[in-house]
Amino acid sequence: MSRSRSSDYYHSGREHSPDDRIDQLNIRYRTCHSYVSPEQIDNENDDTCACKRPQDKHKFQQSIENSRWTMIYNTREEINAAYGRLQKGAKFVRLALDTPEEKTEKILRDAWDLLTPSFIISIIGGAKYFKISDRLETNFINGIIDIIQKSDAWLITNGYATGIVHLVGQAILKFKLSNVKKNSIIAIGICKWGSIRDVEEITRPKDEETEQITTDSSNINNKKRLKTRRSGEWDLETNHSYYLMLDDGTLRNYDTQDYRTRLVTHMARINSEHDFFVPVVTIVVEGGIDTVKNIYYDLKSNIPVVIIDGSGRAADFFARWLLWTKDLDKDVKHRDIVCEIEELSIEDDNTECETMRPQNTDANKRSKSNVNMNDHTECHINSKSKKLVQIFDNYKERIKKDIEETFFKNKKSKKKDSNKENADTVLDQVMYCLQPAVRSHLTVFNLNSNTDLSETIFRSICRSRQKLTQIKEQNSNDRFGTSRRTLPKLNTRQEIIDNRMARSKIMEKDQTIERTRLLDLAMKWDCIHVAKEFIFRNSLDSILSKDTYFIKALQENLPNFVYEFLKLGIDPVDVFFEKKQHSKGGSRYAKFIEELYDDVLKTSSDETHLKYFIEINKFDTDRNIKTIDSLNQALKNLIGDYMHELYFETPEDEKNDRIKWGLIKNSEESEQDKNKDTKNEQYVSDEAKKQKEYNYIMRDLFLWAILMNRIDMAKVFLSHMKYRICPALIATKILKQYHSKAHYGDLKKGYEKAATYFEQYAIDCLDKCDDNDVDKACEIVIQQNELYGYVTCLQVASDAQDKSFLSEPTCVQAMNNIWYDKLSPEQTSIRHRWGLLSGIVSLGLLAPFFVTYRESKEKRKKNGSTPHKFRAHGINYGEPTLLEYPRIPKPLTESVVIRYERKLQKFHRSLPMKYCYHLITYIFFLLLFSYFLLFNFSPPKPQSPSIHWTEILTIILVSCILIEEIRYFFAQDNLTFPGKVKSYFRNSFKPMTILALTLFYIGLILRFANADSEDEFVAARVVMAIDVEIWWLRCLSFIIVIPFLGPHLVAIGQMLKDLIFFTCIIAIVMIGYGVASRSMVYYPVVNKFTTETDGFINTTFDGRLVFRQILYPVYYFLYGDFGDELTNLDSNPDAGWSIATHVLLAIHMIFVNILLANLLIAMFSKRFEKVYEDTRNIWHSQQYLFTREYFTRSPFLPPISLIYDIYYLIRMFVFFIRRKCFDKSADPEAPAFKIIPKKRDIIKEWHDFEDAFTSDYAHDEVKALITASMKSKSGSDSDNKKKKDDMVKHDNDLNKANDNLKQVQTDLSKLNTIVEEMNKRLEDEITPIP
Repeated sequence: MSRSRSSDYYHSGREHSPDDRIDQLNIRYRTCHSYVSPEQIDNENDDTCACKRPQDKHKFQQSIENSRWTMIYNTREEINAAYGRLQKGAKFVRLALDTPEEKTEKILRDAWDLLTPSFIISIIGGAKYFKISDRLETNFINGIIDIIQKSDAWLITNGYATGIVHLVGQAILKFKLSNVKKNSIIAIGICKWGSIRDVEEITRPKDEETEQITTDSSNINNKKRLKTRRSGEWDLETNHSYYLMLDDGTLRNYDTQDYRTRLVTHMARINSEHDFFVPVVTIVVEGGIDTVKNIYYDLKSNIPVVIIDGSGRAADFFARWLLWTKDLDKDVKHRDIVCEIEELSIEDDNTECETMRPQNTDANKRSKSNVNMNDHTECHINSKSKKLVQIFDNYKERIKKDIEETFFKNKKSKKKDSNKENADTVLDQVMYCLQPAVRSHLTVFNLNSNTDLSETIFRSICRSRQKLTQIKEQNSNDRFGTSRRTLPKLNTRQEIIDNRMARSKIMEKDQTIERTRLLDLAMKWDCIHVAKEFIFRNSLDSILSKDTYFIKALQENLPNFVYEFLKLGIDPVDVFFEKKQHSKGGSRYAKFIEELYDDVLKTSSDETHLKYFIEINKFDTDRNIKTIDSLNQALKNLIGDYMHELYFETPEDEKNDRIKWGLIKNSEESEQDKNKDTKNEQYVSDEAKKQKEYNYIMRDLFLWAILMNRIDMAKVFLSHMKYRICPALIATKILKQYHSKAHYGDLKKGYEKAATYFEQYAIDCLDKCDDNDVDKACEIVIQQNELYGYVTCLQVASDAQDKSFLSEPTCVQAMNNIWYDKLSPEQTSIRHRWGLLSGIVSLGLLAPFFVTYRESKEKRKKNGSTPHKFRAHGINYGEPTLLEYPRIPKPLTESVVIRYERKLQKFHRSLPMKYCYHLITYIFFLLLFSYFLLFNFSPPKPQSPSIHWTEILTIILVSCILIEEIRYFFAQDNLTFPGKVKSYFRNSFKPMTILALTLFYIGLILRFANADSEDEFVAARVVMAIDVEIWWLRCLSFIIVIPFLGPHLVAIGQMLKDLIFFTCIIAIVMIGYGVASRSMVYYPVVNKFTTETDGFINTTFDGRLVFRQILYPVYYFLYGDFGDELTNLDSNPDAGWSIATHVLLAIHMIFVNILLANLLIAMFSKRFEKVYEDTRNIWHSQQYLFTREYFTRSPFLPPISLIYDIYYLIRMFVFFIRRKCFDKSADPEAPAFKIIPKKRDIIKEWHDFEDAFTSDYAHDEVKALITASMKSKSGSDSDNKKKKDDMVKHDNDLNKANDNLKQVQTDLSKLNTIVEEMNKRLEDEITPIP
C-alpha cells in the first residue's frame, strides 16, 4: 500500500511508525521539467523528450539546440515521494537517484527496522539473454539461498522479474513456503522507478473501494501485459522483501549507475578505518556490458567479486581471461599499485608531467581533488602512455576482439561509431579489473566443479580483506613517513620506535577484530578450510572471545571447528567450569547445562529423541534438562541404573556419593599411604585435579553430543579422550534407545546407522589394543570405568545387545579368563581334560596334583611377596602374585599342606567347578523329583501319615534354588529394584525358573490342602506334573553353556518365533474345518449322532465339550489319526452332508498336511540359514550372562550353599539398612563382576595404553570426516546432503544427455580458442632469419 508524505503529521508520545519515520526523512524524487530533444530514439514520436516522456508533460517545452540531457540540469526534486507496501507485503520507497547513502541507510535501518547484516551479497548479471540451466538452478541458486539463511545476510539484486533475479525470486518463494517457522530472507531490489512496468498501478494504495476494481480487472490486465510492455520496461519481481525504486526523471531506462556499489560500500563500511566492516561480495552470473561496468564499479570500491564460470557471456569472459592472463599474478612491479582508467598527470612549475600514485577509494579521491588545486594543473595523459595499456600490451588486441565477439557480435546500432566507443570503454574497464593489483579481488566458481560455493565466496572475502589490510598498513606507513619528514626535529629515535610499536599494536588489534568477525561468518557457513588458512593460522591468539566462539561451534553443530579449537589448545575446563563459581559454592555444571542443554534442546528438539527419556513432575512439565538431577535421570533411563550418577553440584557431593556406595573408601586409604613419603604431594594433587576435570568435561561433551544426536561431534570428542571403547559402547546403547522410540523415517535409520558405527568403532579400538597386548586388552574390557559411573565395557555391551563386540576374540578371551579364574584357560588337550575330570570326580581332592593352574607373569620378589594389584571381591584372575602360594612368610611356603590347601581353594572357586557342581546337583534334583512324583506322591494314609523322605529332600533342594535365585537377584549390578527386575529377566531361562518355583509351591499347598480325597488331590498332582516338565525344560540352561551346543539352542529359540506364526495359521484352519464339519455331520439331530438319539455327541454348550468334540479331533488330523471320522462319513455315502464333508476334508488335508507342513519346513530352513551366522554372536551375548551368574554362585554343594546364600542375603540387607536409614557406607567388599584395582596407577596405565594404540585411529576418523566435508557440506550431517543429491540426480535425468553434449561443445570451443592463441603467440615470437 502506497503513501505520500502526510501534511497533518503530528508528534505524539508513542513510538513512531515506519511511515512516520520515512516522513521525517523528507524523501524526494525527480521529474524532468525541461524538454530536450533526443538525438535518435527508436520507435518513438518526435515530441518525446530524452527522458522518454511526452513534450507536453514538461514545464519548459522549448528545446535548446545542441543541449544534452542531464539529471542535474533537466530535472528537479519533488517532495511527497511514494512509499508503503505492495500487495504481497513488501515495503518500497521511491527516491531520487542522487539520494545520499546516509539517508538510504536510515530508511533501511530506522524506518524499516532492518538489523545490521552479518553479510551483504549482491547478484548481478543476465537479464535479456539469460538462459537457465539445470546445473545453475540446482547447484548455484540453492547454494545462495542456503548461504543467506545461514548468515542472516542481505541479498541485493536489481529487483526485476527477469533472468537470474527471476530465478532467485522463485527460490525465495520456495524457501518461504517450505520454511514457515524460519525468518524470511531479506531481499532488497534496487531498481529504477521509470523502468518498472505499471509502476503506478502496483504501488497505488489498495483500499476497500479499489480492491474490488483491481480484482475484477486483474484478468484483463494479465492478458494485456505482454502487448503493452515496451523496450526498457521490466516486471517487478514480487518475492523480494524491500524495494529501493530510484528515480532520475527518466522512463524505461534501468541504468542506476554506481548507486548499488556506493550504497553497499557505505553499509559495509569497507573503506572506513574506524567502523566495523560487514563482509560483502558480488556474484556475477552471465551478463553483458552493464555487468562489466558493475564489476568495474565494485572492484574500484574494493568489493570482492565471484565469477560463476559456465553461466555465459560476461562471467565466462572474465573466467577465460583470468586464466589466460595468469602470468600477471607474477607481476611484482604492479602488484601493489592500482592503475586507473583515466590516469592524470600533474604539471608543476618546476617539473615535467609524471604519473600520480593512484588512490584506493572514491572518498579519498573526492577529498584530495580539492587540495592544492592552485599549485597543480591536471591533464589526461596520452592513451598509449597509460600504464594499463603497457601492462596489457600483449593481450589488448585479443581482449578487444573477444569483447566484440562476446558482447557486440549480434548488436545493431544506427550510430556509426557507437559499438566501437562502447567496446573501447569495456576494454578499459576489463583491463582495470584484470590488472595485477585488482585481480586478486576476482574469484572464479565453476558450476561443474565439486567446490562448495560458500567456501569460494568466503575465500574471496578473506583475500579481499587481506589485500585491504596491506593497503591500510602501507598508507599508515606512508603517513608516518610524511609526518617524520614534516617535523624531523620533534622525532627522536626512541619516539620513532615507540610510534612504530604503537601503530603495530593498533594494526594487530584491528586485524584481530577483523579475523574474529570473519570467524563468525566462517562458522555460519562451516568453511573450516578457509578459516584455517586465513583466520586461525595454527593459533587462537588472533581470536577474541575464544570461549564464546567455542560454545557457538558446539551449539551450531560445527564439528570441524570444534576439532580445530581443541587442536589449537582451547581448554573446555576453563570454558565451562568457572573457578569463581566453585569458590562461591555454586554448581560447577550450571553454565554447561544452560549453554548446551537448556538452549540447544529448544532449537534442536526435532533432531533427537532425548525428550522421551526426560521425566516431568508437577513443578516442571517441560521436557527439558535444567538441572543435574534431570540429566542424571535421563542418563539412567537411557543407559541403565547399573551406572552410578555422573553429575554433581560440587566435587564434595561426588566424593560423598562415592563413599556412600562404598566405591572409594579403600582408594582413599591407599592414596593416603601412597602420599606419606612424597614431598610433592600438593603439586601431584593439583595436576591430578586438572587432569580429572579435563577428563570429566570431555566425557560430558561426548555424552552431550550423543544425546543431541550429533554423531560427527561425538567423533571429535572421542579423538581427544584417552579411553574410547567404553564411551563408544555407551553411545550404541543411547542410540538404540532412541531407535526404539523413533517411529519411521530418516531419523530412525540414522540412529541405527550411528549405533552400528560406534559398535564397529569400539571393535576397531579393541583390535588395536589386542594387537599389542592381549592381556591388557582383556583387562580393559572388564575393568570398572570410574569416569562413566563404574561400569565395564562388557556390562554396557551386553545391555546394549552389541553382539558383534561381545563376539570379539578379546571379549571371548576375557570371559574365558573369568570362567577359569585361577585355572589355566588352555584346557583343550586330553591330559588337561582328564585332569579336570579327576578333580571333579574327587570333589577337588586330586585337583592340586592333576589340574594345570594359571601361570604367574611376575616372579615373587625375594624379600616378601608381591603386592596385589586387584581387589579380592572383584575379578582378580590376573593377579601377578604366585597363585598357588598364600601371602605368608617365605619359610612357611615350603609347607606341602599350605600349597595343597591353596590350590584346592582355587579349584573350588573356579567357575567350571561351580557349573559342574550345579549341574550334578540339578540332575540329582530332577531324578529325585521325578521319582517321588511317580512313586511316592499320594495323599497321606492312616498307615503312612507322613510324607516320603524323597519329597522332603525335594522341598529342601527347591528351597535352596529359591534362596540362590533371590541372592542372585539382589547381587546384580543394578542400583534400583525395577532395574534389577529388568536385568534379571534378560536371561530367557529366568522366567522359566520363576514359573517352576511358583508352580512347585502352589502344588505343595494343594498337596496338603486337598489331602482328604483322591479326587481333590488330582489338582496338586496336575500342578506338580506341569512343574516337573518345566524343571526338565530348564535343563537347557546347562546346554547353552557348551560352546558346540549353545549356538544351536539359540537357533531353536529363533525358530520358535516362526512356530508361533505357523501355530496361528493352523489354529485358524482347524477351527474353520472343525466348526464347518461338525455343524453338518454331528450336531444336527437328524443325523443321529447326538445324545438325544443315543449318539455320542453332547450338544450342551460347554467349554470342555467344545474342545473335546470340535478342536481335539481335528488337531489329530495333523498326525494322520482320523478316529471314526471317515467311518461315520462312509456310513452315509449318499447323504449331502457326507459328500460335502468329504470334499471339505480333502481340501483341508491338502492345505494343512501338504502345503502348511512344507511351509513350516521352508520357514525353519530359511530361519536357520539366516541366523546361523549370527548364532555364535548371540551365544556369546548369552555367555556373558551365565558367566556373570556363576561368578556370584556359591562354591558349595547344597545344603551348605543354603547357609552361604543366607549369610550374604543378611549381609546385603544390613548394609542396605545402614545406607538408607543411617547414611552409612554400603558394603565395600560386596562381590563385583569387574576388575577393581587397588592403586590409581593401574587405572592410569590402562588409560595410557588404550590411548597410545587407539589415538591414531580416532584422529583418522575425524580427518576422514573433515575430508568428507570438503566434498559435500550441509547444515547438519552428511545424510541430508546425500538425500539432496539424490533428488537433484532424479530431477536431471531427462536433461543429462543434453547437458553433457553442451559441455563437450563448450570444452571443444575453449580448446580451439586456446590453440589459436598459442599459434598466434608462436607466429609473433618466431621471426624470420634475415
